[in-house]
Amino acid sequence: MEDKLKLSELWRNAEAILFDFDGVLADSEPVYRKSWNIVLSDYNHWIPKEKYWEHWAFFGRGLAGEIERTGLRIHDVNAAQAAQKAIYRDFCKKGLVPLFKEAADVLRIACREKPCAIASNTHSNIIKIIAGDAVKSLPPVIGGEGLRRKPFPDIFTKASDFLSVDPAGCLVFEDAWKGVRAAESAGMPVVLVRNGYNTGLPAPEASCDIQGLPELLRFLRGL
Repeated sequence: MEDKLKLSELWRNAEAILFDFDGVLADSEPVYRKSWNIVLSDYNHWIPKEKYWEHWAFFGRGLAGEIERTGLRIHDVNAAQAAQKAIYRDFCKKGLVPLFKEAADVLRIACREKPCAIASNTHSNIIKIIAGDAVKSLPPVIGGEGLRRKPFPDIFTKASDFLSVDPAGCLVFEDAWKGVRAAESAGMPVVLVRNGYNTGLPAPEASCDIQGLPELLRFLRGL
């Protein structure tokens, strides 16, 4: 109940809402992991689920972190990253990346109540492909192209500039420490959305936790 009351306060004080995409609106992390494991199979390497959720999805350490943590040797990191992006884009075009079932309703109600944007490390074109026809009115999308990735604040800062809202007036919904840290660095309050993959992983910088989109949708329907 304490977190829910705090969510009410955060929502009431917010002038605009920023949604992360992967892990908040789209159940994309398993597909990201699959695409990386296809690439890394050429190096006889495999990322277990638990390690991926923690080191890649939550803390955002990516391939560089995997190399540092495991001693993995890759002769051309840029080529490996490009191969993963191509595989993932192909999965997206085939419709293999689902939205969470509450995502469309959450966006519809939230956009009716306040200015909204999606602010994600993922390229904006990929987000639009995944959203497809399932989201009838997609809010503005600020993708990661040309910007430093979270945990740097650049993507959130660009989104607040786009909406012409001071950073302190933007309420962020994130599922990962990297995004929570980015929001905090941008001067924005942030709600950590638990999604089944990040259970037990710490993000003490978050203003509060909620138990996934179902809780957020119930809150929005009660406005």
